Amino acid sequence: MHLTLLTIGIILFIGLFSQWFSWRWGLPAIFVMTITGVLFGPGLGIIDPEAAFGSVMDPLISMAVAIILFEGSLSLDRREIINFKKPVWRMITIAPLISWIFTAIATHYIMGLSWVVAFVIGGLFVVTGPTVIGPLLRQSNLQGRPAALLRWEGIIVDPIGPLFALFAFELGVSLTGAADSMHMLLFFLAAIVTSIGGYFIGYMMGYVFQKGLIPHYMQTSFMFAVIVLSFSVSNVMMPESGLLTVTAMGLAMANMGLDREILANIQHFKENISVLLISSVFIILASSVTREELMTIMDVHLLTFVLVMIFLIRPLSVWLSLIKTNLPLREKTLIGWIAPRGIVALTVSSYFQSKLVEAGFSDASLLVPLTLALVFTTVCVHGFTMTPLARSLGLAD
Repeated sequence: MHLTLLTIGIILFIGLFSQWFSWRWGLPAIFVMTITGVLFGPGLGIIDPEAAFGSVMDPLISMAVAIILFEGSLSLDRREIINFKKPVWRMITIAPLISWIFTAIATHYIMGLSWVVAFVIGGLFVVTGPTVIGPLLRQSNLQGRPAALLRWEGIIVDPIGPLFALFAFELGVSLTGAADSMHMLLFFLAAIVTSIGGYFIGYMMGYVFQKGLIPHYMQTSFMFAVIVLSFSVSNVMMPESGLLTVTAMGLAMANMGLDREILANIQHFKENISVLLISSVFIILASSVTREELMTIMDVHLLTFVLVMIFLIRPLSVWLSLIKTNLPLREKTLIGWIAPRGIVALTVSSYFQSKLVEAGFSDASLLVPLTLALVFTTVCVHGFTMTPLARSLGLAD
């Protein structure tokens, strides 16, 4: 008990200290948090989250991600993109599809993994997410349209990536005979139910708040409880679908015309707690990495794959999806470069690795090291290059 409490205290402090340190010295926050976590975890051995939290670590991280994603989706007001809906629509539909296919091909031919595993990995790696995009946008002071495109992509695609991966897994095990084809029908049904259900719950919560049926001082606490419950119920229905539910909830509340005071009350609380959660979760995940996993990242095939993802697949996916959108060249260049992977990719990769190995795909044991390599590299590369690139292109305030 004392060890767990001490670990929580250390994680909270060094997480927020990392945020402050990055602000004070003008460094990328996600880079500082990642390095701090690795230093205090496998480096000095001060933090061992798995020993401190045990079996509750994964549920705690999942709950934190759900709150962060809801907070992000609550900021997605469709009036913000009224003049450039076409590029946004392309970035949340065509771009992830192209990236999924290209990533699967690269995984198969560079890493030598089976097609099923390759398409699962391809699905996971389409995500960026508010946990990594948010700090970068704050750091770079990026201007309106490219900032909105990156934010909408990060939040909307975040739950879609795990669903791509789950679809590839279900299809793979069905084709190999490891599972009944009925699983595919249940997959689509559950995805529809959870997304519609999430939107309905969000709308009903907004309606209840608007009518004053829940007092002002209880609204944020009530919303917190509903988010966690909805997320959990969705994941029981279909693994990894809870992210879709909370995203739909936030979208519904952001676009139903709620009083500004109600939205501000919820957003203020969620924004403050999301900073704490992002810091803590990054520290936990980075400190959970073993020294053996860090050494695996240095594999030449793995590094080649990461470089292809950064310099070829991301720019190509963005440029192909934004054809005939009248987006300026400099904005396409910036958006095509920025795609850091974060918490969702890290948390979901271990789940799919265990599921694939259980289904007989032994090559899936590389999934977690591959994810670690991509997350750490993109966090560092994009963290240090986004601000100077945005300034050189004239896109930063």
